[in-house]
Amino acid sequence: MERQLARLIEFAEQPDNTLQLAPYAIGERRPFNRLVNLLVLSDRSVVSYVESETHGHLDREMTSSLPLMRASHQLQAEALSQADSVAVIEQVRKGTP
Repeated sequence: MERQLARLIEFAEQPDNTLQLAPYAIGERRPFNRLVNLLVLSDRSVVSYVESETHGHLDREMTSSLPLMRASHQLQAEALSQADSVAVIEQVRKGTP
């Protein structure tokens, strides 16, 4: 696990990356129960790809992609900042909760 945590910190140090941890306290209010990828294309349209245990679904319809985008923005607002997220990872690496 040490290497995984170190890799997350390396990821956060890259200039084009953002790492934010969602607090455990979000609990049942978490917006996603599965893997969701959102792509904003050059024409500002949104494409979503949602994966479950058995299949993936690509959706180009704004009516279904925009609610996912809103949920993603809400999650970003509730997540820790990148500096705080890295600090949490460092604490875990050192064994201090």
